[in-house]
Amino acid sequence: MKLKATLVDEGYKAIYGVDNYGEDLIFEKIFNRIVVCKGDWAVLQLLLKLDEDFYLNVGKRPNFSPKGSIKNIRVECNIANLYTKTYPIGFIEDDDRVYKADLLLNDEVIFVEKDKIQPVWIEVVIPRDISPGNYKGKVKIYKQYMFEDEELVKEFNFDITVKDVELPEPRNFRFYLDLWQHPSNIARKHEAHLWSEEHFRVLENYIKSLSELGQKAITIIASEIPWSGQRCYRVKNYPSDLFEYSMIRIEKDESGYSYDFSAVERYINLCMKYGIDEELEVFGLTNIWLDPEYGYGTLADDYPDGVRIRYYDRTDGTFKYIRNGKDIKSYIKALEQFFIEKKLIDKVRIVADEPGDIERYKRSLETIKEIAPNFKFKSAINHPEFIEEFKDRISDFVPVLPGVCEKWEVLKELKNKIDGRILWYVCCWPPYPNTFISSPLVESRLIGILTAFLELDGFLRWNYTVWPEKPRERISYRFPYWRAGDTNFVYPGNDGRPILTLRYKSLKRGIEDYELIMMLKEKNNALLESLWDKIFKTKDIKAFHPNSSKNPSELYSLDSKDYYDFRIALLDALETK
Repeated sequence: MKLKATLVDEGYKAIYGVDNYGEDLIFEKIFNRIVVCKGDWAVLQLLLKLDEDFYLNVGKRPNFSPKGSIKNIRVECNIANLYTKTYPIGFIEDDDRVYKADLLLNDEVIFVEKDKIQPVWIEVVIPRDISPGNYKGKVKIYKQYMFEDEELVKEFNFDITVKDVELPEPRNFRFYLDLWQHPSNIARKHEAHLWSEEHFRVLENYIKSLSELGQKAITIIASEIPWSGQRCYRVKNYPSDLFEYSMIRIEKDESGYSYDFSAVERYINLCMKYGIDEELEVFGLTNIWLDPEYGYGTLADDYPDGVRIRYYDRTDGTFKYIRNGKDIKSYIKALEQFFIEKKLIDKVRIVADEPGDIERYKRSLETIKEIAPNFKFKSAINHPEFIEEFKDRISDFVPVLPGVCEKWEVLKELKNKIDGRILWYVCCWPPYPNTFISSPLVESRLIGILTAFLELDGFLRWNYTVWPEKPRERISYRFPYWRAGDTNFVYPGNDGRPILTLRYKSLKRGIEDYELIMMLKEKNNALLESLWDKIFKTKDIKAFHPNSSKNPSELYSLDSKDYYDFRIALLDALETK
């Protein structure tokens, strides 16, 4: 057995399936010194490569193979009394048919083909009450065959330096993270009935994972299929159900309509249990995505938007849709009253996703304001002209990054006038920076740092769990309009838990960078200004527009070491008395 092994940093993304000439050069270096702070987490990636098939074991259970007599390689990490989490890193096929590292697998044992570089994620949890100083750890690699005794074949020493700086709890992050939730897709992938006990049991695992990122907003779906399933019915080569359904149950009898908000209330309480409590973003009341050619049009000719409200008619035992503006307005008023009674109305935002028709959006807003004057509005904007047009009509603006570039001066002025927030977002566009499987891993981390650099409040993305049909087998979907990974930050696990990803962890790291940046800005803004050059190659915001002809390496560093050094510089500055 010929084993190659080394330690690399968390920003490394392994690939597999191509003639990657020179990939073994990675084994000539070792990353074994980590600087962190209290309440932090330290990461190493262990890379393994054997000249024969093997089983990787990151736990302690025995393993025999249905494939025959194959060696077991067990990995163990120990450092003082600190808790460690170890995950085999799984690969997913990208749009270019190359397999790239992404999944932090919950499996204890996985099969690894010969001559494949297999990464292992080793994460050390740093307590808040830890004493600053140096801590020494070991990564040990054992081999074992059939009934033989295990044999230690390699070990690595590493050091963790803990700085006397403490990260805030995620629920106290200043960074305003808004990852939209898609509960119906979660129910489908985990084979749970919508809004059942089993569905909420699974949802809790996903909410917990969002809370660990510092998520602030709770997604509420208040009508049927507001995105018309992202037009998934147009995709014929990989049919995938992306429809999202209302959280509100409605019934009608001889006395009129009744509204059951119990699923909404339970979902809100579940999110708030985990500290997600700053905003209730309501979808389905404005800017409904229409596609009349395929049958997804408006239902009420006397209402200015395509709101789809389904109800159960007790008089004949059938489900129907509301087809008149009067009853749609009554429903919206009842929804407003629910939020008022629960003392949540100040947190509510009625969200539009990329409105494209100024006059139509105006009519929709005016109608809702007339019906329910306590509602405030928020919009994800991909048409920059909407920013100035609606600056006096909506509370929270979320322009796509190129829109930030085009309307930078307007946004700076607006930031001091509105009572809401200004976030930014990326989706299938722009190509960079982004969080695709093909994106350099540092681009997920850059999100937090770039938010601080732009002096905006936070970041939005639509994609936490918008999986296609078989996401763990094929995440590539709708290419080239969507790129692999555009639809998700996590994958559905067989045990009802989300499978986290390298991109999830990198996003989290960047959000924590934002927190450290804000701390340093308050302490020594001049010093902070001197650190930006470690990451950014330009300070011209407009250069980040895709039309600027700048490639990523001309805008920001693509070297994970620079991000590591940037964080150390932040911690050093914050630790200085």
